[in-house]
Amino acid sequence: MESGTQSETIGSPTSPNLDSGPSPSPPPHCGQRPPRPQSHSPTFVEIEPDEVGEIDPSAAAAGNKGKKRTSWVWQEFELEEKNGERKAVCTHCKQKLSAKASNGTKHLSDHLLRFCAKRHLRAGGQQTLRFRTKSNGEKKLENHAFNQENSRQELAEMIVMHEYPLSMVDHLGFRRFVSGLNPDFQIISRNTLRSDILTMFENGKSSLRKLLEVNQGRIAVTTDMWTASNQKKGYMAVTAHFVDDEWILRNRTLR
Repeated sequence: MESGTQSETIGSPTSPNLDSGPSPSPPPHCGQRPPRPQSHSPTFVEIEPDEVGEIDPSAAAAGNKGKKRTSWVWQEFELEEKNGERKAVCTHCKQKLSAKASNGTKHLSDHLLRFCAKRHLRAGGQQTLRFRTKSNGEKKLENHAFNQENSRQELAEMIVMHEYPLSMVDHLGFRRFVSGLNPDFQIISRNTLRSDILTMFENGKSSLRKLLEVNQGRIAVTTDMWTASNQKKGYMAVTAHFVDDEWILRNRTLR
């Protein structure tokens, strides 16, 4: 074999023909480390004071209260917040229940469906009927509208008339008895009862003063004295007797 002849090896790559055209350029950064991206420092833009808007505190507070209330019970409850504690007030009986989001609305729905007597009366459209006796003895059937203030006044007059203790309104039996007669009546505390009695006394004293001022007849004043056996104390009552314009003998305790 001649020395100038090159042997052809199977599987060996064929060298590119230099005369076929220009050789391809190597890929960029081939064999070199890619350059690090240039870090750009943040750009601060100065804002004029007039361009800064104020934050609405009510809107921020509304966002902190949670999601929108979608339960049907909120149609018959009103929210009330006092000393940082939220309460749900029933629009029928004005009872206050917890309105914390963690408690849910199960207790509110139970109150409306099972315990609120006023809601049941209004929802059913029921009316109370009673017989009223006129001065001539005739009885008439009429509608009766419950009034909380009138019932409280009647309770105060009963306590004074029969000298019952003020603690009677705290007795469980009395509360159950009143609830059985009319569940709409809200039992008051002994302090509220005492305030009602004092108010009734001041109103009665003012009415008696006006009545004696317009009276055209004479007034007879009598006194009655006695000693309490258990306290060994003396008491005196002053009573005024007079005849009114209709010729009816009246007597009023002055002291």
